[in-house]
Parts: sequence; structure tokens; C-alpha cells
Amino acid sequence: MKIYNWGKTIIISGVLKYGAKFPSENILTRKFGFSRETVRGALENLEKEGLIERIRGSGTYVSFKIEETSKKKVGLILSYLSDYFFPRLYDGIKSIMDEENIQIELAVTKNNLNEEAYYLEKFRNMNISGIIVEGTKSSFPNPNVKLYENLIEKNIPIIFIHNHYSNMDFDSIEMSDAKCSYELTKLLIDNGHRNICGIFKYDDIQGIERYRGFMECMTEHDIIINDDFIRWYSTKDFDYKFSKSSLNSFYKKTKHCSAMIAYNDEIAYKYADFLETRSEKFFKELSMVSFDDAVLGDRDFKIISGIHPKEKLGRLAARSIIKMLNDNDWINNNYSYRFPVAISEGNSVKKLVEK
Repeated sequence: MKIYNWGKTIIISGVLKYGAKFPSENILTRKFGFSRETVRGALENLEKEGLIERIRGSGTYVSFKIEETSKKKVGLILSYLSDYFFPRLYDGIKSIMDEENIQIELAVTKNNLNEEAYYLEKFRNMNISGIIVEGTKSSFPNPNVKLYENLIEKNIPIIFIHNHYSNMDFDSIEMSDAKCSYELTKLLIDNGHRNICGIFKYDDIQGIERYRGFMECMTEHDIIINDDFIRWYSTKDFDYKFSKSSLNSFYKKTKHCSAMIAYNDEIAYKYADFLETRSEKFFKELSMVSFDDAVLGDRDFKIISGIHPKEKLGRLAARSIIKMLNDNDWINNNYSYRFPVAISEGNSVKKLVEK
């Protein structure tokens, strides 16, 4: 179902258009880590729905054609497609757009600023009514200011989701990342943990905010943050930072930690899988908290996680941009929103018993 949902979403959203080559069984096996039999089952379901066509000796191709319509169009710019995150967010946006008979024009930057510039230019020259944006490398000031200003001059409303840029004054709809991180860290401290390590992403503002909440909670509880216990990574160095040799190096530095806070559930479970092969004792004893409340396969443990609203965020973003389309003074009115902190249940935090 994970592969099927991912494939269906990238096809019906237009990321892969009619006639485009669909990823092969080998590629999907490596991408998702499932068996060829599982991948083949997902492809069979996609084929039954008429979304793909498999041609012997040639490959698999998209057979679903999006009809061109005279509908009003809203642009949606995302930094990348997260396997567990994107479909639910997109479904939330699409459900509202379908109700209002509005077409989504999807663009994916792969967290590349040149790609963002390309799509902003493209949308400026299209008949786009408004734009929903997930920022690219959002922890840094954005260099595409002029392109955004050009869109404002054309009175095209813009709202950000997940993040925002420090050098632009646009409304945004986000998690309360710092507050959520504070509460997750406090949960660890309340259970007796003081040696806490962390993995954070430094090229988006969510990673910075999550580190800030962690830092503020540790500081307020008079706990010194050991810099060796913190691992930073970015989109570009992901493969290196999570290679076996690199994780081994981090493991050796953090063996005395009793708890970890991770940037998101994907990272948390990835490190947990590494620990299970490296040190069964450390794997069983290490408490973990994270973000997103994602379902990533059947496991014996469930990580306590900050709940990301996913569909709710998508629906709110869609409703907000629709309201902005009818607001002649959208640039001066406030459409920002921060979701309140919500934390999932789980069994990943152990109460530390004093010896």
C-alpha cells in the first residue's frame, strides 16, 4: 500500500505525466526496501486502475492522462516528495481544491533553489491564480526575492506551508516546531534522562526550530548540551551522514546517552534499525522521541512523536489560498496559523531508574 499510494499520488498529481517512464521494479525495490514480490503487487494494482502500463521488453509507463480544463489553477511548490508524508498532505489540499473546482499545478524543486526559480518564473507566465509554497533550504535567506516580488506585482497570493523564509514577509501554516521539541525533550527529562543526543536537519527551518526547542528545554533544566551528542545533516549529505561507517562514528560518541530526539520518524527508525544490528543492548535501552507520527511498517515499538497534522494542514492551506484569491488586500491581512502541540502515544521512552 505504501508503494501503491506513492505511485498513485505522483501520477494523478502530474509529477509523472502521461507517457513518462515509471520507475522499474529494481529501482522501487531499492527505494522502499521491500521485496520484488511486494513491489510487483503494487504495480499490478496501479495497472488494474489504468494508471500505468507495463510493456514487455520496454518498461513501465504512465497511462493516466490529465485532461486540460479551463479551471482556475493554483500552483503548489514542494521541496521534495517524502514517501510517507507527501500523499496525505496532497490529499488534504486536493480534497478542498476539488470542492472548489480548482486545478493544482504541481512543482517539485528537489530542494534546489535553481528549480524553485524555474517554477516561480513558469508560474508567473502561466494563468496561475495563487501559489502554495514549501520553501527550499528554508533555514537560509532566499535568493529568489525578485521573482516573489514579481508575483506580488501581478497580485498573485502566496502562502507558505511547513516553513517560511527569514528575508520575506509571507504568511505561513506550520507546526509549532520549537514548542513541540521543548515538550518532547521535557518528556525525556521528566523520565530521568540527562544525557540526551539529537539528530537535526540544518538546511530547513523546521530542523533549526526543533533544535531551538530542545536547546531551550535543556538549558532551563540546567543540563549542558554536549556538542558531540548532536548530529547535523542536510539533503545533500544525507547518504554520507547515514552511511554505516558514519553512524558507527556517531554511535561511539553517544554510547553513554540514554535518550535521543530525532528530526523526524524516518530518521528515528533509521537509527533504530542501525542500532538493532550494531548493539542489541543499546537498542533496547535507548529512549527515543521524534516528529511527524508516521506509520513506517510493522515494528515491535512505536516512537513517541510530535503529531504533524498532514491532511489538516493541507486542507487549511487550500482554504486559506482560496480566501486570499477573494481578498483584494491579502498582502496586509493575516493568514498564518500554528498548529498546537500534540504528541502521539508510544512505548519508546523508558523511565530511567537511579542506581
